[in-house]
Amino acid sequence: MADNKVNCEFYNKLKGTKKLSHEDIKLLMNIVRKELSFLIKHNIPPVPKNYEKWFYIFCSLAEQKKELDDLEIIGIYKDVYDEDYHAVDISGEKESVPETLANKFKDIANKLDSSLREIINSIDTHQEQLNAHTDKLEQVKKDVTIETVNEAVMEILEELKKLRGENSRLKNELKSYHAEVISLKEELSHAKREATIDFLTGLVNRRRFERALEDAIRDRKIRHYPSSIIFVDIDDFKKINDEYGHVIGDIVLKELATIFKFYLRANTIVGRLGGEEFAILLPGVELEDAIKVAERLRKIIENREIKVDLKGKEKKLHITASFGVTEIKEDDTVESLLMRADDAMYRAKKKGKNKVEVEV
Repeated sequence: MADNKVNCEFYNKLKGTKKLSHEDIKLLMNIVRKELSFLIKHNIPPVPKNYEKWFYIFCSLAEQKKELDDLEIIGIYKDVYDEDYHAVDISGEKESVPETLANKFKDIANKLDSSLREIINSIDTHQEQLNAHTDKLEQVKKDVTIETVNEAVMEILEELKKLRGENSRLKNELKSYHAEVISLKEELSHAKREATIDFLTGLVNRRRFERALEDAIRDRKIRHYPSSIIFVDIDDFKKINDEYGHVIGDIVLKELATIFKFYLRANTIVGRLGGEEFAILLPGVELEDAIKVAERLRKIIENREIKVDLKGKEKKLHITASFGVTEIKEDDTVESLLMRADDAMYRAKKKGKNKVEVEV
């Protein structure tokens, strides 16, 4: 952590054993209020690791009495921890939250912010009242009587009763907001899944696959971790659609997806890039082994019988596919990588289809 960029003395105090004062608790509540509101608004899971990192930043801002906008706060995060926190996406270039869900998250963040403000104000108000009653007892302690003691004690008890009632109400509100946040998280997770999955085949879509390629290219550059990709294109797919119809064509696409899911390793990422074209990312696999994977898939597809119903009669279809294989290079971009695999695949088409070609 780059402590020279932000500093939080209060954070160090919290890690100690000293008892927190009323002002400490008030500061803590304000930090928590702003941090939780920010995390919820930007869909950042408040797991311990995330919470501690962001707490340090909001603590520093509170101590310096700085009011920054969200982009500036995210900039500080990147400077301090020297990492791009992908859960935060202000630009919308990565994953965008559906507008309806985004509005719900903002609404719940505002509600939570309001409730926490109310708790802080309630603590302040009742603390002042209790201090006043305590001061009153202190002032009259020389002339204390049973009546004055009883009166002061009753006032204090009444103040505590009000505080307990308000805290109970606010606690129930916070519980309901928590339940609402959990529900929204599940709804958002479902929406993100739908946004990155090809509906017909259940494979990832082009957008999600290209993000996986970006990660693989970065791993190659930074960690020299090898990965390869395979392009797969069904041979004569247009003929299948023209002869048997698009319903049968869809069955063929789903059958191919089933083959990929069954025969490839769990860490393999398979995407449908569009139409009858698929791509396979093989993390940790060098070119020679990727060629073997492609050849094995080619034979499996070639020997597969696809049973379809044509006007009440069962028909067995046989298909083939052409493959293009390449390994990720350190100077690759997503575009250069896809183009190389695409070139290899089209060369397989030109050489008679049902072949595996390689581009180095």
